[in-house]
Formats: sequence, structure tokens, C-alpha cells
Amino acid sequence: MTRNVHDVLASHTTEYEIHRELHAVPPHRTHEVTVDGVHAVCKLATGPGADPATEARIVRHIGEHTSIPVPRIVAIGQDHFVAKWHDGVPEADEPPITEECARIAGAGMATLHAETTSDFEATGLLGSKESELSLDAHETWPETIEAVLEDRRDYLARFEYADVAREAIQFVRGHPEAFADCGDPVLCHGNLLPDHLGIEGGKVACVIDFEHALVGPGEYDYWRTALPAFEAREHPGLHRAFRAGYESVRPLPDEFDRRADCYRMVNTVSYLKALYLQQQITGDEAERRAEWMAGYVRDALDDLRETYG
Repeated sequence: MTRNVHDVLASHTTEYEIHRELHAVPPHRTHEVTVDGVHAVCKLATGPGADPATEARIVRHIGEHTSIPVPRIVAIGQDHFVAKWHDGVPEADEPPITEECARIAGAGMATLHAETTSDFEATGLLGSKESELSLDAHETWPETIEAVLEDRRDYLARFEYADVAREAIQFVRGHPEAFADCGDPVLCHGNLLPDHLGIEGGKVACVIDFEHALVGPGEYDYWRTALPAFEAREHPGLHRAFRAGYESVRPLPDEFDRRADCYRMVNTVSYLKALYLQQQITGDEAERRAEWMAGYVRDALDDLRETYG
């Protein structure tokens, strides 16, 4: 049963105050709180599949091993974490992103990747083991992509779209060469959108929301941001600035652009899951979008099969 924020804070202290709800998108809810006199945020799981404990350990790892500014973790529970309030977190009414902000975001992502290249020897999914950050490692990057898509397949089964994810898995399994030579494994944020990145004074002020993080080549993270934030919204200038920022810190791998269609396909399967999971769009409009996404994946797979044989 999902606990409420009072229960989770009371499990750590009797000295707490809940100020306001900040965000409520399944499968998480966040509140602005004070805990033992510390201004903080509490992130709580509200459904299956959420893993705030692992997210907190990812944030702690980044805070201890990189120069990327992140909130300081105060407490971790099985279904929640508490982090010290960080003034660099972007507000909901932030102005539209500019080319300069896109450049800073690209450089910030590349810095995260550059500073975690020696942290992991293989790609894989992150988790918690004995209260420590752990990695369910795979021998190859395509195997990690398969694991991601298997999660999407299992979730989408209840909405009759499991076949879309299943076809994507079959392509990845049958054409591992499509994802070959992508670069060394790094810690990927997985969803570095403007809402999760604070910028101040010409540099990254804070990065939040690592719930989609995994270990993979940096290009995966790149497309997880560039596709929804710039390409889908038809902002080529912003995309160019983002790429220039990234490449000012570390190079992108050979044939990076050739693999873009592969990531468009994989990411759209994830967006299909998010459509149903987050419940921000419902009814006929949700079904219309789901059909469009499913159709896009099928068409993309047809093109990719033709390309790779």
C-alpha cells in the first residue's frame, strides 16, 4: 500500500513540516518539507516500478564523484528519499530555453559522461543492493537495450501494445551491429529535459530527477534529451547549440548520426509507456497518441530492417 508523506517523514524524525506538494506525476509525488530544521524535498513512490531509493543513491554517487551540482541526500527509505533543498532547481515558470541554455545543457551532459567514464566497466541497469548502488551489468549494450524494452513490453501488455515493444526487441536482438561501437559506458541521466536542469550564471546550477538513469554510451543520453526537447519541437537552432555544447567537452562517436533512427525507435517505445503511466493525457486523445506512436515504431522498424538487412 502506498504510504503518505507524513508516514515516511515520521519514520525518520518527529521534527518535520510539510509545506506544499511540488509535483504529482505517477509513479512519484514530491513535497517541499522541513526535516529537523533542514529545508528539503521528499520524493515518494506512488506505484509499482518506482524506485526512489536507487535514484537517491545515484544522486549521492554523482555528488561524491563528479562536479555536477545535485541536491544533497538527507535520508533514504525503501519507497522514498529526502534531499536538501537546492536553490538551483528550475521553477515551473522558467522562461523558454535559449540557444545559450541549450549549449550549457549539452556541455553539462557531456561533463557528467566524461566524469563517469571510469566508474563502470559495462552497460546495465542501476539498482540497490545492501543499501548501496549496484549495477545489473550486461555483456553488450544491445543486451541493456533489450532489458529496457522488456520492461516496456511488460507494462504495455495491459494496454495491448506489448507487440510494439516485442518487435523492437526482436530487431535489437537480431541486429546488434546497429548499436555497435557506441562508446564507453557512462552514467546516463536518461531524461535531462529543461525541467530537470537549472542554469544560472552561464553554467549548470543543479540537476535533478535521475529516475530514468542507467549505464550506457553517452549517445543514448544525448538522444533521450535531443529528441523530445529539440527535434520533436522543431527547434534546429537549439539542437545545434546543444550538440556544440556537448562536443565542446567530449566528442561524439563515429557514425553517431547514423544510429539516430535506432534511438528514435527505442525512445518512442518508452514514450508509449510514459503516456499511460503518467496519465497526463487520457481518453480519446491518449488513444490517438498511442496509435500514432505505435505506428511510428512499426514504420521505423520497417525502415531499419531494410537498412540492416
